[in-house]
Amino acid sequence: MCDLGRRLLIGMAAGVAGVMAIGYAFIFGGIATPVRGDRATFDVPAAGQTTAAILDDGLPVFVVHDPVTGIAVLDARVRRPGSTIGVLVAWCPPGRTFTDPASGSVYAPDGELISGPSTTGLVAFTIRPVGVDKASQVIVGSDTTIQDRASSTGGRSPDVCPGDAWVTHEPQPGEIFDPSVAADQEPPGWIWLEGSVAVADGGVRLCDGGSSGCDRHAEAVGIDPARLTGNPISGRFIGRMRDGAIEGLTHVPDPAEAS
Repeated sequence: MCDLGRRLLIGMAAGVAGVMAIGYAFIFGGIATPVRGDRATFDVPAAGQTTAAILDDGLPVFVVHDPVTGIAVLDARVRRPGSTIGVLVAWCPPGRTFTDPASGSVYAPDGELISGPSTTGLVAFTIRPVGVDKASQVIVGSDTTIQDRASSTGGRSPDVCPGDAWVTHEPQPGEIFDPSVAADQEPPGWIWLEGSVAVADGGVRLCDGGSSGCDRHAEAVGIDPARLTGNPISGRFIGRMRDGAIEGLTHVPDPAEAS
């Protein structure tokens, strides 16, 4: 029994040493490994470029490699009160700015607010390089920072962007759901939806594009009907399905049409 106990202790010690050795190899080798809660791993675009990407759960983001502000991964959603429909920003390469097509707010490459009615900048995710040998890739963590108002425009111009220059998020073939279908199937993560917003029975609905009188729809939770003023919102949206309803309904407008 004593001999068996000694063998067990020796085996446990060897195991711990092995784990520590692996840990030190990662640390001193400069290798960053994904940890629980990491959101995605992205290729870093060439200097001066910004690409539209999605996190592992389908949330749209932008991966920025700006010559002045550096590398950043930004949430593509404008920060708005939770009781309103969200909006995705679009990137204008000539002006090196993000624009909210709905309100006209303009943001710097690092997400700071330059101008417009918004009160804060965009949300930036924490990032870290994959490793010394893979400096062209970054791992996106779960922690975020809300960017503030820029102290200056830094030479960036919020001028109108040419229609074919915008960098936007686009669904892949077969990725767009009718709201009623999504409510029935409840696909996981952030998904693409297409339809029109309507107020009915004291709530907000996203109606199927081909629905007559919104007879086929999905309820959109967390939106105050009283805040929906002006022209009806229609087109493409993103959102998450839970218990047959849409959470986080966010409009994806065409910036070329808005401008």
